Amino acid sequence: MKRILVAHPWLNGKGGGNAVAAWTLQALRDCGELSLATLDPIDYAAVNRSWGTALREGDFRVHMAPPSYRMLLAAMPTPGALLETSLTMRLARNLDREHRYDVLFGTQNEADFGRRGINYVHHPWAYLPRPEVEMRWYHRLPGALNLYRDICRRAAHGTKEGLRRNLSLANSAFIAGRIREVHGIESTVIFPPVTSDFPDVPWEQRKAAVVGLGRMHGTKRWELAVRIVDEVRRRGDDLGLTLIGHRDDDEYLRRLQGLAATRPWLRIRLDLSRDELRDEVARHRYGIHAMEDEHFGIAPAELLRAGCLLFAHASGGPLEIIGDEPRLLFRDVNDGADALAAVLRDPAREASLRTHLATRRELFSSEAFCAAVRDVVEGFGDDDRVQGTAYGVR
Repeated sequence: MKRILVAHPWLNGKGGGNAVAAWTLQALRDCGELSLATLDPIDYAAVNRSWGTALREGDFRVHMAPPSYRMLLAAMPTPGALLETSLTMRLARNLDREHRYDVLFGTQNEADFGRRGINYVHHPWAYLPRPEVEMRWYHRLPGALNLYRDICRRAAHGTKEGLRRNLSLANSAFIAGRIREVHGIESTVIFPPVTSDFPDVPWEQRKAAVVGLGRMHGTKRWELAVRIVDEVRRRGDDLGLTLIGHRDDDEYLRRLQGLAATRPWLRIRLDLSRDELRDEVARHRYGIHAMEDEHFGIAPAELLRAGCLLFAHASGGPLEIIGDEPRLLFRDVNDGADALAAVLRDPAREASLRTHLATRRELFSSEAFCAAVRDVVEGFGDDDRVQGTAYGVR
């Protein structure tokens, strides 16, 4: 029975990184003496509602960061995900000096634990340049970004060599490529966990409408999805669009609500419970994901698991979700409208694509994720036995 420490900044019900952390804890709670290094208390009920886990207080020991860590974060003028990760890394190193764990497992990108560990990478934080849509005014101040990153490295006591010595897990082959580009190392691909609690609604009973799932943030490019459906409707097909997500960027949300005010067929549903979300998604025939270079995409994988015919931008992790099927990919408004209109007008094409996606659903299950995580932890040592392999990739 191994003594395992999982390190994750904030465990809550939002964002794919938290789904990975929650299911990692569930996968490992019976594999040894399990502990969690984190910055804030856990709302177990909220986590379980969002991710379908069954975590309970007492499943693992929780090591909270000291008040000085939270004071430093509170002093920052804006939220800083890298600083949060760096402080969690430092907390894990301190705990390891005291308890000397058999396995150190970081679930929020690269980590330097002071010795070899495991890290699950959603997107390597050292990868530059960041997408333009993620940049804020403070990123553009001369020297500000480099200074911030240097502060984070110092807070973590981390080094580039320390990041490279870990067993690196990637959420997709796309991200494994970026890890290789940044750090020059190979990674093990383990797709994130996607719950399977969507009701099985027969195709004939679903609405001939499109659903998008994710944060209300400019990175998700929901305006592109709206323009695609606009174009399909202009060509004569009666198609609706439902956008489901959490509030994130209020200004961006107001822009989307302005679009909905002039389009009766466009619905925006915010902050749904898990039960409401799964019932709403499962009543749609088609799904759409417009983000460019999405790291993996828990949301599009959920749409696939719900039985939706998924259309995605031809980049990033969603390519792997749909198996590089060109009939489901788009790069601009006309591409997307062509792809959607083709299935609306050709039942045989629609049936063929549904069959194709049905073969991929189990690749993204929570069961597959848990089995892969347990396999990695059980085989972890000094021999790199599992480095560079892939779980469930077709």
